[in-house]
Amino acid sequence: MIAPRAAIFLVAGQGSRMGALTAHYPKCLLPVGQLAVLDTLLPQALKTGEREIVLVTGYQAEAVQAWLNRFYPDAGITLVHNADYAQDVNILSVEKGVNALRFPERGYSIIETDILIDPRAWPQIHHAESSSTSFWLTHGRYSAGLTGGIVEVVDDALTIDRISYQPLYDEAFEGWFKMVGMLSVAPDEVAADRRLRRQTLKQGCNQYYMAPWMAHRQALPCVALDISRQFARAFNTAADYQHAVDDYQKLLSCTEELAHANRVC
Repeated sequence: MIAPRAAIFLVAGQGSRMGALTAHYPKCLLPVGQLAVLDTLLPQALKTGEREIVLVTGYQAEAVQAWLNRFYPDAGITLVHNADYAQDVNILSVEKGVNALRFPERGYSIIETDILIDPRAWPQIHHAESSSTSFWLTHGRYSAGLTGGIVEVVDDALTIDRISYQPLYDEAFEGWFKMVGMLSVAPDEVAADRRLRRQTLKQGCNQYYMAPWMAHRQALPCVALDISRQFARAFNTAADYQHAVDDYQKLLSCTEELAHANRVC
């Protein structure tokens, strides 16, 4: 039986573009109805049984600690602190999270916590985690209205050829698959991932954790796990967050009605 990959949740960032919303709370604890964003993600990792779970804290670490103590007191979650979160984009948080694992050789999924994902997408994600392949979670296609981290796929297996970060729209990348907050590293790529991230960190931590995967495509083979048929949304501004929450709650309401009435929303 394949040992489950660990889950590393990145909860260090302040989310400065969120304005007053994150003045006292990190993005992961922003409300989604009666829950926090983190509560829509963390239980999905806990459902999969015996796997290591690490949260990398930074901004408002005490608030995250208190939340876990209140709602997940017996979950066996490891906390590690990134004291340099203000200078780090997220590559150092990933390094600290991987270093905190007891069994990194089993692989690990790195999960950002400024995303909302359709609950119905998680079985597909968990199935992919049990494979022998590394993957980037994707949703939608790069366009003028959807920029950022992207991947170019080259075949029906969604093998990734190139990875890029394009925050300003460039039509040359039109149609590339859009990343959405998760990289899952299979056991075969663990050694190269760790070595190349440490090499990349010599240039400083003001980088995204995708940086070594962009620069070393041959050493880090991976595919896209595309969930475009389901809901997924990342948010970086207050407006993005409100739209994401509104749409997510509509989805949940519709899903509940569908379960009871067996009708299409």
